[in-house]
Amino acid sequence: MNTCYLVGAAPPAERIKPQPGDFIIAVDGGSDTLRKWGITPDFALGDFDSIQAAVPENVPCKRYPAEKDESDMELALWEGLHRGFRRFEFIGAGGGRPDHTYANLQLLVQAAELGAFAALRFPGGCTAAALVASGTLLLHGSGTVSVFAFGGDAEGVTLRGLKYPLERARLSGGAPIGLSNEIAGGEAEITLESGALLVFWETEKAAPLVNI
Repeated sequence: MNTCYLVGAAPPAERIKPQPGDFIIAVDGGSDTLRKWGITPDFALGDFDSIQAAVPENVPCKRYPAEKDESDMELALWEGLHRGFRRFEFIGAGGGRPDHTYANLQLLVQAAELGAFAALRFPGGCTAAALVASGTLLLHGSGTVSVFAFGGDAEGVTLRGLKYPLERARLSGGAPIGLSNEIAGGEAEITLESGALLVFWETEKAAPLVNI
């Protein structure tokens, strides 16, 4: 499945490696990050209040007013959904202002409600967040995994391939019992029956998160 990269202005993760068929949206100051990486976006949008240099002339661009109800990153998510993408990676969308980071984590929920899968990469590229609302999230490799109920309680939570497994458990939105688990055998599997789980994965080397 092709990926739509939403590149924002916060401290970026490691350089993205888009594949043929992927789509890159520069979100406001994300154009500066892509310029430093030598990558030309396929599209640019935002109110452009945090950009340092102009968007390249050959890049299609959509400008929005600074005073609006939606964040630039939310508008970028809608743009990608309108173009038919159902897998998203948020880059430069975490690790800056805490309120913006939280808002972008909420967009993971919005993506899931619209039938898409989205992950947010934090600075350094080796910590990621993803939302599990249906299906199974697979993690390949090693590292620390934390699982939290998000937006209420999560029912029927099953964790396999982790040091501390669970089988159809209930996680409360007010109890961080899922903090600091570990991948035990090179692959972990996370599922639930209802609700939503916010999963943080910290690993020594960035790896893809697979939602099936």
